[in-house]
Amino acid sequence: MSLFDSLRRAGLRLILRNALALEKEIYGHFLALPEELAGLELPPLLEAIVQEEREHRKVLEELIAGRLAEEELEKSLAEGRVHQVEEVRPLPARYEPIREKLVHIAEHERAIYQFFHSLYEKSKLPFAKRAFRLLAEQEQVHVQLLERLLG
Repeated sequence: MSLFDSLRRAGLRLILRNALALEKEIYGHFLALPEELAGLELPPLLEAIVQEEREHRKVLEELIAGRLAEEELEKSLAEGRVHQVEEVRPLPARYEPIREKLVHIAEHERAIYQFFHSLYEKSKLPFAKRAFRLLAEQEQVHVQLLERLLG
């Protein structure tokens, strides 16, 4: 591997660490939701998004460590992702206590989507470009789901 390739990969790891910090932050916001619900269960769709955010963190950690092979990337990001965005209905009124937090989370998800999309557009490494495209697509779906839940 050339010096240029080594520097490129080191730069990629730094970007991935920043992406991981964003994912950890959004994950923390999702984990805080049940505290606001006063005994109500988190809706299944939000539980699914929390699980996906957990998987995003895991994928980013594996990418940073260099333990994720290219052929495993798409599979690891695609497992369990079956969202019918058009079928999502606004949350019932009983979830009003978390509405403001969900608005904040949706804004944060939108920023993460824009970050991954920007990295996808700028990346020169095919593997990194593919990873950022897949992550951007999933974050975009999260934004759409949250917007539908919020009505």
